[in-house]
Amino acid sequence: MADTDRGGVPLAPFWRRWSEEAARRAAPGWLEMVERLRRLQDAVAASTPPADAVARATALLGEAERLLEPYAAGEDEQIYGRFLAVPGRGQALCPPLRLVRCTATELLGEVVFGAFHAGSNGAVHGGAVALFFDEAIGRLSDLGGRSRSRTAALDVDFRSVTPVGRPLTVRVALVEEAGRKRRLHARLEDGDRLCAEADGLFVALREGQQ
Repeated sequence: MADTDRGGVPLAPFWRRWSEEAARRAAPGWLEMVERLRRLQDAVAASTPPADAVARATALLGEAERLLEPYAAGEDEQIYGRFLAVPGRGQALCPPLRLVRCTATELLGEVVFGAFHAGSNGAVHGGAVALFFDEAIGRLSDLGGRSRSRTAALDVDFRSVTPVGRPLTVRVALVEEAGRKRRLHARLEDGDRLCAEADGLFVALREGQQ
């Protein structure tokens, strides 16, 4: 596991250890399993299957659940979402952030929202947009060798419809850093059209905080 993200920005020591430990614990094929879960979520959201397909899919999901349950682990031993050098981080909640370019103060990336994150009429659900902003802003907040932080406030302005199934551009910038507080601004764009923008306040954790 590299100690930088795809853009070459150093990860803070905690995040580097976090990622390395996850990679060490993960069985071969684990990331592919999570990617299939992501695709499954989109398939469920986008389909209207007949009764026999529903019954079979339900049985298969139950089988998968029973297969994984015996291996439940405490939070410190879990690996879900901890692969910081991989788009999506090895989790299926938030659509993958694919980094294009990154410095210690700016991030440029791409995202495609699938059917799982749709609201209606081809538009992404507003809550999913906010979720993605939290992911993208939080990523930049903790890059550049900075210490861990948590979201203190996130204000989202929806400027136009955010479309499902199309590559979108996300831009994040570190606006100000004062003491433990970090203020960042992000934009989500569909070509030249601004879909949404957000202002985030992130606060660095004190020593010993989780």
